[in-house]
Amino acid sequence: MSCKKCNSPKSVILRMKDYYCDNCFMINTNHKFRACLGKNKVLSPNENVLICLSGGVGSSVLVDLIHYSISLDNTKKLRIVPFFLHIFDDTTIAESVLEQCKHLNFNIHMVHISDYMNSTHRTLAVNCIPRAEQDVEKTFQNMLNSMPPTAVNDFIIKIKRHLYIKYAEHLQCNTIFTAETTNTLAINLLSNLAIGRGSQVQNDIGFSDIRDSKVKILRPMKDITKEELDYYVSIRQLQPTSTNNSANDNSLQSVISSFVHGLQENFQSTISTVCKTADKIGNCNEDKSEQKCIICESNLNTDITKMSALEATNVSRTVSYGTTNFSQTTEISTIFDCDNRTAVFPFVHKYLCYGCSRNHSEMIKPSLPQHLQNIIGNS
Repeated sequence: MSCKKCNSPKSVILRMKDYYCDNCFMINTNHKFRACLGKNKVLSPNENVLICLSGGVGSSVLVDLIHYSISLDNTKKLRIVPFFLHIFDDTTIAESVLEQCKHLNFNIHMVHISDYMNSTHRTLAVNCIPRAEQDVEKTFQNMLNSMPPTAVNDFIIKIKRHLYIKYAEHLQCNTIFTAETTNTLAINLLSNLAIGRGSQVQNDIGFSDIRDSKVKILRPMKDITKEELDYYVSIRQLQPTSTNNSANDNSLQSVISSFVHGLQENFQSTISTVCKTADKIGNCNEDKSEQKCIICESNLNTDITKMSALEATNVSRTVSYGTTNFSQTTEISTIFDCDNRTAVFPFVHKYLCYGCSRNHSEMIKPSLPQHLQNIIGNS
């Protein structure tokens, strides 16, 4: 078989039916990247953009695509001013990311993930790996250790998003690029639905996350699959650090990941179908209030109906524990105390969305950062 574009000998097989030579495959992948940005028309010329790197395959391809795109000398040149950021918790991965950026003559800022516990901006280390404050790092790890694996995976995503936005503002960037691919977004979509973040799909899975009023997060690699990433890495001879996107394998996210990849092996349209479905999902509950979750910045659903699943769960839990005399005439509000930290959904609809409230309730000992505890009066 020969390349479907130029009839040269094929070297890449996608979806078990599409054949490309190396050159045509690289042109097609770069076109997907630029087309995703071009058709959405969200960038201004010479705009400051924060590129967030994890050290995995996706971020290695992203930094290479950006290097190629800004190096072009024609109308297809990507006209941005890139700033690079790596949120690390493993110095081995951080060293790999640092070497990769040095090889491409990019400066990179680095910060430890435990900086989430600090409410103020810290001076970002440039082209070096900073030491984490031991006390802060210990407090951060204690917070994660107090949660089950599924909640930890979900919470880490929110932590990184918070740090991306925090330092984008610090570096005067109004736009952030992240390296989620089609596969990652398909898994995230199903995980979101399973853990009760269905109303947040538009921002968590779509091309752009516009929850923050000043900084938007874009996913320019959302049309590129893991299969294409692997070929890209092989052709360009990149050396990404192998990372597991799920920090905990014994979690709902890891089960969904195995399920999706298992289906994809036998049904090549599985992931594309899931992502196309996600593109059609909007926020059916357009809450125009300015009340947002203090952790993930999602709109709070303050328009609560008496027959919501959330309230039904709380009522069932209250009755099963025998903590109140429940009858048909009992008012829902008397047993649905969202300000109670021991409630099944603490602070829901007032400070936290359902997903973040659920994570908070699953902590063995609630230990959010002090600046968040001050907001909810949990000091």
